Amino acid sequence: MEAVRSRGNTNSTAPVEDYVFSKRLEQIGVYAFIIGLALFNLIPFIWLVVSAFGIRPQGYSSLYLYMPEGLTLNNFANAIDPKRGDVLRAMLNSMATVGGAVLLAIVVCTLAGYALSRAHFRGRRELMYGILVLQVIPITATVLPLYLVMRDLKLINTLQGVSLGLGSVQIPFILWVLKGFFDAVPMELEEAAWLDGASRLTALRRVVLPMALPGLGAAAVLAFNNSWGQFFLPLIMLSDPNKHLMPQALFRSIINYTNVDYGMMNAMSFIYIVPSLIFFFFARRYLIKGVMAGAMAGN
Repeated sequence: MEAVRSRGNTNSTAPVEDYVFSKRLEQIGVYAFIIGLALFNLIPFIWLVVSAFGIRPQGYSSLYLYMPEGLTLNNFANAIDPKRGDVLRAMLNSMATVGGAVLLAIVVCTLAGYALSRAHFRGRRELMYGILVLQVIPITATVLPLYLVMRDLKLINTLQGVSLGLGSVQIPFILWVLKGFFDAVPMELEEAAWLDGASRLTALRRVVLPMALPGLGAAAVLAFNNSWGQFFLPLIMLSDPNKHLMPQALFRSIINYTNVDYGMMNAMSFIYIVPSLIFFFFARRYLIKGVMAGAMAGN
């Protein structure tokens, strides 16, 4: 009888052990996939940092990841050199152009998003979907009409024209984002401000905007990232090398030399991503402050 009982206990525990083993095997597979995906995304960035700051050993190709023999800033010196990378000029051009584009998009979309959120008129729904359709159309399909408009306005080969073009490209999507945040602001708070004698603009500035600060921060981040990474539109509109933005400067560093200096190019790429990271961390703090301000205004 005892032998039968022990055999029965062995048979009953076998399915449990198989289930535990299969779950562990599933977890190992999931973690292996996540680690492999993380390495796939991190290796290009690691190569960029190593190539920008590291001294390449003799006999190693700069196209592949290697263990550097030491650290150097010569690649950044070449990137800053006006006769080679000229990255500082390109960075100033990019900051001025993208900053103007973000400011234009935020101001226009704030006023338009508030009007579309509060006003009720015939064709409002169709107008909103028509604006959204503009976002679906690729910029390459409309670059020729945009180029002709800029030519008539005498804005070709100017940073002002590129800033205007980049800002107008961001408006459809940013308008939808801000309208959604304005819709979430209770109308009763605005009506209370009107009863106290505030105008619409005063109520927008003192009541609606403080509660919509998270939306403004998110819209600014989206507009900045989309404008900062634009390559085709500035390439079409700018012909003067002294007015090139950072993407065009990187492209020029590849095509201007028979042998590509990957160290200098990666140093330029590292400088290129720094403002985007700084803006992101600044905007993250700003978003937290906006949420707190909105909560206090709601209370």
